[in-house]
Amino acid sequence: MDYDSVATAAAELRFRESIWGTAPRDAVDEMELGKRWFGPILATACGRLPELELMNMVQGAAEPGAVEDGHLDAAVAWLDSREVDHMVEVASDRPGSEIAEAWLEGRGYEQGPTRRHHLRPATAPDGEVAPSVEVRELAASATEEMSFLVAEAFAVPSLIAILVLDLPALEGWHCYAACLDGREVACGAMMITGDVAMLCLDATRPDARRRGCQSALIHRRLSDAADAGCHTVLAVSRDFPADRAGAGRNLQRAGFVETARSVLWRQPGS
Repeated sequence: MDYDSVATAAAELRFRESIWGTAPRDAVDEMELGKRWFGPILATACGRLPELELMNMVQGAAEPGAVEDGHLDAAVAWLDSREVDHMVEVASDRPGSEIAEAWLEGRGYEQGPTRRHHLRPATAPDGEVAPSVEVRELAASATEEMSFLVAEAFAVPSLIAILVLDLPALEGWHCYAACLDGREVACGAMMITGDVAMLCLDATRPDARRRGCQSALIHRRLSDAADAGCHTVLAVSRDFPADRAGAGRNLQRAGFVETARSVLWRQPGS
């Protein structure tokens, strides 16, 4: 499908910057959280979790000028100064991808996990959802259970849960829970920026999988994105951990198509 890769790339950057911006001051200090922009590049760090690469990331490396103007070099140097292991994301549909890959290969970085980008027009969804699944939107005061679901699904320490707690209070953010028999068993979020809606933070308890929870969450968010007047819906699936593979199938069933991929490059020695 035709799409604006500038807008979708900007949405991904805003997603991560928003996550980092929700933590209260005491949590920022305790976890040694930091984020900095280097031209088109966003670098994020968590000093308390120096070996957790997904918390210590460089995004935007394939944007125009990221390598040529020294921004990637500066971002990597900043993360090195914080003594954390990090990964650099390179998106295949951005103009500087080949330059960024050559820069990373020349410095000994190795290709790591892949993230798959899926897009769909922001039109009302087709089909029905499982009648046993109830989806409700969450207020900022009701996201504690969601935060722990996300930490478990992404295989990160529960300490990370603090980054999700206040997301519904931010402009453009919506968080949802899926319930079975009155019990909250799955969650998902949607961030709207411009005319792009990004689906994110999907998680389901192991004992509730394959019961239609994520399909119901996708259906609800597609409906809300259409009602909000969005043009495009973006979702990203990951090939890691291994049990996340089903996310891509759920998106395909909902009418998404894979449009691009991002490779996460690991620094030498990590």
